[in-house]
Amino acid sequence: MLRVKNVKWPILILLSCLLPACSTTGKSPHVRNTDPAVQATEAHVKNAPYKVGGKRYVPMSVQEALNYKETGYACWYGGTKHRLRTSSGEYINPRTSLTAAHKTLPMPCKVKVTCLKTGKSVIVRINNRGPFHSNRLIDLTSAAAHRINLNGRGIGKVRLEVVSVGDGNYEIFAR
Repeated sequence: MLRVKNVKWPILILLSCLLPACSTTGKSPHVRNTDPAVQATEAHVKNAPYKVGGKRYVPMSVQEALNYKETGYACWYGGTKHRLRTSSGEYINPRTSLTAAHKTLPMPCKVKVTCLKTGKSVIVRINNRGPFHSNRLIDLTSAAAHRINLNGRGIGKVRLEVVSVGDGNYEIFAR
């Protein structure tokens, strides 16, 4: 226990009441939107910039991701592995998990992936980073690739559309 000599208790009580006045109440410079749902989701989405191969990647904000649509090439990964650790720290089974890797979409978010050749779609959760090949937009787990008949060809042209951003507790759906 801390003992203070020669100090009157009323002075200590007064000082303890003034301490909260020293804290700041200003808004964080990282808040991008005043919508409470977006702010709550921003706090639960992994958005830290990172480097791979000397190149810096900056994940999108929640607002940017909600408007994201793009066409490009997809590949799949995982093969026969039963357990794979993703860059989000989660362990998945690529043969059963409907997840994917993207360079800049926030984690977690859900994306509708449509294979342009087959017309089939699957909704995957972004929980990994990659692909770090210049000609690929997204890497799907083997289970997700199988759902859209991509795994037989290995690579194919797809359309991506963000469905939602955040996890089950803090999730915002795209319009």
